[in-house]
Amino acid sequence: MDNKIKYLYKKHIHDNAPDMDKLWDRIEKEIDGKTQNGGNDLSRNKKITQTKRTKKSYKKFTAAAASLLVIIGGISLYADLSSTMNNETGSNKNTYTSSENDTNHDYSENNDTVVRADMSYEQLSFSRTETAVYNSEYKAAGDEYFTEQSVLSQTDCFADVTVLSAELGTDSAQYTLKINRLISRSGETEETNITLQSSTPYILQENREYFIPLRKENNDYFIVFENAPQIEITLDNEIVFQNGWNSLTENSGTLKKSQANQNDYYYDRMRYAEENDLEKLIEEWKSL
Repeated sequence: MDNKIKYLYKKHIHDNAPDMDKLWDRIEKEIDGKTQNGGNDLSRNKKITQTKRTKKSYKKFTAAAASLLVIIGGISLYADLSSTMNNETGSNKNTYTSSENDTNHDYSENNDTVVRADMSYEQLSFSRTETAVYNSEYKAAGDEYFTEQSVLSQTDCFADVTVLSAELGTDSAQYTLKINRLISRSGETEETNITLQSSTPYILQENREYFIPLRKENNDYFIVFENAPQIEITLDNEIVFQNGWNSLTENSGTLKKSQANQNDYYYDRMRYAEENDLEKLIEEWKSL
């Protein structure tokens, strides 16, 4: 470490030392130019002689002052380098702010906690869709109040799906879902497409991706909790969810979302996080 500091100190001295010869050449030219514009030769010679004497004295003074400034600068540089290197080798409490691709995230090195800035739903990236967001005519089946433990206890599998079609009927919708990943308690299950009927007023929109808790009865699939928006996955690997999912809230941020309907009670309870955080939810479910 001492050799590195010495090298940087010498380099700093070399880079910042003033070129005194060039400086005085500029001063002499300026003085000579002015004296040639007026006065007799004797007067000019006296002025030049006095100027040269003054220059020699001032040059000594300036050189000494410059040396002092360089020494002081070197001491300051040494202190800065020592402080920086000590911080690099001795501290584990630095806080890092993410780069351009992660501008809404701050990471704390000691506990890996992520602090996310508030965002709006419109800032996130989704596939284009023409499907309605909410249908007030649909009456959700099952429980009215959401609790994570209750939902997990009724879940037979989690499905990462893309909505291929959403056929909206009078009181319910029929969805054809492409299975990207189907997770059971014993592992992942091979499936391609499934069709299910649901009366959730929070419509699963065509071309959008969701992560849905499902129960299975007589080879038919049903959404476990219909009275809330399902977990939605963005194009850049983030998730949008309502705050009842306790397993997902630790590293999440607040998401501002417009109210879809006067009966939409979740618009101001929405959050967002990394898609990888879904593994925490799966672990919680499998531990029951």
